[in-house]
Amino acid sequence: MRSMMIGTGLVMATMLVTGCEHTREGVEKDAENAAVRSEQAAEKTAEATREAGRDVAQAADRAGDATREAADKTAEATREAAGTAANATRDAAASAANTGDAAQQTLQIKTALMADASIDASRIDVDTEASTKTVTLKGLVRSTAEKATATRIASEKAPGYRISNNLEVRR
Repeated sequence: MRSMMIGTGLVMATMLVTGCEHTREGVEKDAENAAVRSEQAAEKTAEATREAGRDVAQAADRAGDATREAADKTAEATREAAGTAANATRDAAASAANTGDAAQQTLQIKTALMADASIDASRIDVDTEASTKTVTLKGLVRSTAEKATATRIASEKAPGYRISNNLEVRR
């Protein structure tokens, strides 16, 4: 029995060694497989990272294009607004100058009418329209001679203006 036990022990020891060898080979094989899978996963991760990088670069390009487009539109709108403002300023300045010229013409004509002793200018109204370059005389005078003198004075004081004499003769 003792020899049987020894024989059984040898068989078991052989199995253990053989089993360990198979286990060692299995572990090595598993390690190799794990290494291959790990390399494949790393390659997939690297490819996904490269794709994500390309996607980010494309998105950045699109954002840059959109930003440039918006900046161009803003610059164009600013140029247009500046042009409109410049035109409005120029028009306002011209209008103010015309209004100033018209007021000056009105003052010069009224002063000249009052300075002339042959005319009673107290009932004469003088209106000057710069945009049409027209002087309008309204009111009452005592004679056709006063009416003619008023026209002459207005023509002298407002060269280049059309004189519209609407004065009425009242005796």
